[in-house]
Amino acid sequence: MNIPTLLACFALLVPAVPLGAALPFMHLGPVETLDNGVVTLEVALKVGRIVAYHRKDEPNWLRVEDRAPPAGWNWNPWGGDRVWPTAQGLCPQIYGNNGFDPVIDGQPWEMIAKTETTLEMRSGVSRQLGLRITRRIELLPHSSTVEHTFLLERVAPSVFPVHAWTVTGLRAGDYVLMESDPRVPHPDWKPFKRWRGLSKEDAPPSAVLLPGTRNLHVSWPKSATIKLGTFGRWIALVSGDSALRQTIVYDPALLYLEESNLQAFLAPETSIYEIEVLSPTWTLREGEQQRWRVRWQLIDFPADVKTPGQRAAFLLDGVKKEADASLVR
Repeated sequence: MNIPTLLACFALLVPAVPLGAALPFMHLGPVETLDNGVVTLEVALKVGRIVAYHRKDEPNWLRVEDRAPPAGWNWNPWGGDRVWPTAQGLCPQIYGNNGFDPVIDGQPWEMIAKTETTLEMRSGVSRQLGLRITRRIELLPHSSTVEHTFLLERVAPSVFPVHAWTVTGLRAGDYVLMESDPRVPHPDWKPFKRWRGLSKEDAPPSAVLLPGTRNLHVSWPKSATIKLGTFGRWIALVSGDSALRQTIVYDPALLYLEESNLQAFLAPETSIYEIEVLSPTWTLREGEQQRWRVRWQLIDFPADVKTPGQRAAFLLDGVKKEADASLVR
């Protein structure tokens, strides 16, 4: 039997799947789907990650890999959107490696409640941190807006500080834009911090402030990895005439152990592209808790808003007009 005939026979054995239906993953497990008629969002509870976010008839903005972690890795290579609960520099002390929490970012999350447009899930308890995280996801009506609310609870004693650090793996784009607060200086008085062990591209500059603004423009690297961060209220991946913007509350009077609360990681060699937002760092006693929120939006630029400067100003204007003053201030 030749190869085309074998393929045809195999196709007969595979049940047809409706267009747009959520498919179970081999390693990431089954998918729970939320839909408000404007956007679709999918969650894989087995790994506690969001694995899809897009509008109708539009490619997924998130990048997902359905594969097992390589032997000896301290990282889970699945992409999507996940939460890390403590500072990376503390991981060798806490876990004995440079990876992240094996429960919160490695074991299944429990679904607490679900409707067509909301899902609430809860992690297991981190042995090292004595921490449990509950995440509520809500698709707002008639909108691409998604509200993510995190509840961090210290349910057992631990000396280690915690935070909510969401890392969103994305498809390739054109560039990244983010706010840069001038009140907090970075090394060499730059408007951002660079992780030199990861960032290999120094010339031409990979990130610059747009003229007359505090908006940072991060060019898409051709080959070398870029890792940088700063402080502010919003960060966005621009792709074509649209952007995925994430918005958070930022208070410069609070502690951020990562020396930033907005980060971009762009690695063309591995096709890993991430935007990241962080809460303040908290030292919680047993029984204490903290809440924190992130807002996602898919935004189309008007036809006359074309340059990075114009688009950054448009995104910033949208942040200033946010109706929920408790989220953006």
